[in-house]
Amino acid sequence: MDKQELEAAFHTPKFRDLLFEGKFGMRTEMHRILTNGRTSKFPYPKDLGDRNRNPYLTTGYSDNLMEFNAIIVRSAKAAVRQLEILEQIVDGELHETERLWPLSLAPTPVYLHDLDYLSDSSTKQGSQERYHRMTEKYGVKRALLGGVHVGYSLDENLIEMLYDTFGKKDFDTEAAFRNYLYFKLGLGYYALQWLFTYLFGASPVAPKAKEIIAPDLDHQVRSFRNGPQGFHNLPGEQVDYSSFDQYVSSYTKLLNDGTYSDSNDFCGPVAFHGKTDDVRKLPEEGVQFISMRMFDLDPFSRAGISEDTLNFIELVMVYHLIKPVGEYTPEEIASARKRNLEVAMQDPTEQFDWTKEEATEFTDKLAEFCDEYDAPRRYRLALKFVQRRIEDPSLTICGQMVCKIDDGKLLSFGLKLANDRFSQLVQSGKPLTVISEGSSVSAQRLVRVAITLGIQVWFNDEVEFQYGDHVEKLDPELEIEMPEGPEAHLRALFPEINK
Repeated sequence: MDKQELEAAFHTPKFRDLLFEGKFGMRTEMHRILTNGRTSKFPYPKDLGDRNRNPYLTTGYSDNLMEFNAIIVRSAKAAVRQLEILEQIVDGELHETERLWPLSLAPTPVYLHDLDYLSDSSTKQGSQERYHRMTEKYGVKRALLGGVHVGYSLDENLIEMLYDTFGKKDFDTEAAFRNYLYFKLGLGYYALQWLFTYLFGASPVAPKAKEIIAPDLDHQVRSFRNGPQGFHNLPGEQVDYSSFDQYVSSYTKLLNDGTYSDSNDFCGPVAFHGKTDDVRKLPEEGVQFISMRMFDLDPFSRAGISEDTLNFIELVMVYHLIKPVGEYTPEEIASARKRNLEVAMQDPTEQFDWTKEEATEFTDKLAEFCDEYDAPRRYRLALKFVQRRIEDPSLTICGQMVCKIDDGKLLSFGLKLANDRFSQLVQSGKPLTVISEGSSVSAQRLVRVAITLGIQVWFNDEVEFQYGDHVEKLDPELEIEMPEGPEAHLRALFPEINK
């Protein structure tokens, strides 16, 4: 594609109006713990529905690692709200002594007392084989990492317009064009892993857990999740990001030779998703979205990730869509991974000279980009937060956390957050506080139960409930009579659920 023509096109309203209209699909994993910091041994809450069938609420590696899968929505605000809804639903079904732990690394008492139990604690149907395989390969400590996966896609109308205007000249199919676009975005993210880890890394190691988690550590770290023992495949089992074709072929080889049993075994920093989970079909299907998978839980955001973080991610994505970004050599790709490891394992109060220099240069370009393409205010505010953190490492997420770490305070810090959030929910007396403003009590109750039944819920001017192709709409402020309760009401509306 002609880069100058592409940049010029986005100065026209029909392209620019769709530039910041991408969608997010979020996944988070959080530990289910007790109020003393130990692992919860209570069974999966039965009122959350069938975790083998519910696409939104289930468990990850072990029974106590809750997995939240939010529906795909437009805007960071809507994405964070979806996660908060899911987490409040779970909070409301936990035992009175259970809490959702807000940090990526489990509490220190889990590492001190519960690893033997967790090495064989998966009862989810069909998951035990993978559970034991992961434990054998990585060890239980590696498999217990909580975190956030950010799924992102461009507006579909925008992709169609770009293909019709530019793509048909150079690409035989829309699928090939999609693969080109999304690989460009994904590789841009891959090359900037170090910056995202510097800004949003948040898994320091509690001193009393260090001897178990990382006995060779002689200093505090910014992000254990992004370090050598974190969320990665083993060195000889990683995909090749040097080109889209190499990504597909190396991933395919790992599947075909049994290194990966399926896509769930892939732990790369960015993944490209088609219409199915089979990476071998990507060249023909075309990439539909990417997922960025290295984010720690942000303890200062109830959702585990903030709107500002998501807005900054989208700003970086659309920058890479428009601006000329050079092809990365294999050496540069290897350097990107090495740099990310270095930043992850750095003391969170420190900063490499090159980090500040290159981050400042890049964010200056983003500021110019915001002016050139009239970016909405929320992206400019997110960028200002980032720029302040580049100037001062103590303002990064982990920089703010380190003062809580000495003398066992990290456990107290995490438990206070967990207890406060649980108490706020209980004391509110509302079914779903995150949507209580502007939503009736009956609407809140219906949303809560709908999600446990696996019904999709959309918030526009109306609340939309969708199961398959069946859609029902509700005025969010309307109070309705449900003499047999919200579940019976929904099953009457969606009789197919009972089949």
